[in-house]
Amino acid sequence: IRAGAEHYGIVISGRGIGSEEEKRRICRLLEVVPRHRLTPCASLGELTPDVAAGLKAAGLVRYHHNLETSAEFFPKICSTHTYQDRLRTLRVAKEAGFELCSGGIFGLGESWEDRLRLAFALRALEVSSVPLNFLVPVPGTPLEKNEPLPPLEILRVIAVFRLILPKADIKVAGGRELNLRDLQSWIFFAGANGALIGNYLTTAGRPPRDDWQMVRDLGLSSERADG
Repeated sequence: IRAGAEHYGIVISGRGIGSEEEKRRICRLLEVVPRHRLTPCASLGELTPDVAAGLKAAGLVRYHHNLETSAEFFPKICSTHTYQDRLRTLRVAKEAGFELCSGGIFGLGESWEDRLRLAFALRALEVSSVPLNFLVPVPGTPLEKNEPLPPLEILRVIAVFRLILPKADIKVAGGRELNLRDLQSWIFFAGANGALIGNYLTTAGRPPRDDWQMVRDLGLSSERADG
């Protein structure tokens, strides 16, 4: 809250909720989060209608499940499950009444056509929040030799997603600091209206105070900070 966050995300590892006890713990946490004036969100892997209904009853508002890339490029990146598996979970979440948070990661080797297909797939799902991540090549992983995307190409990605998804929140997430460097503030002029602050799942971000200073220097305001 002190850092200015609006949402509290509950994230687990694995393909989905593994047991009834894990589900009960998550539901207890969901009941506590709103007391701190935060919106409860979750990224819990694959969903079934029964599990989704239980999470909805416990107070979950938004469900996060990235499509990551286009249906055509997805098999080149992931072999543990299919693109259709991810679509199925998003549809279950939507039918349960959750807001949808879904985006992708860029710099994997995808084409511009793949990026466009992802954007239109998200529009068809009526996703309300779209996190855009940019690859940080990690030594020892299959994509360690990928060249980071140039800053201006990243800004073009943001602009294209804004054009295709005019009503969605476009939030720049992982890879922002490393890939955009001195052009981080340009994300807002390209079409983003949000950013993840602090550290990410596997890489470090910069201190939130630096991002708040960037926002103030641009003459922009935050709903959370001003509300």
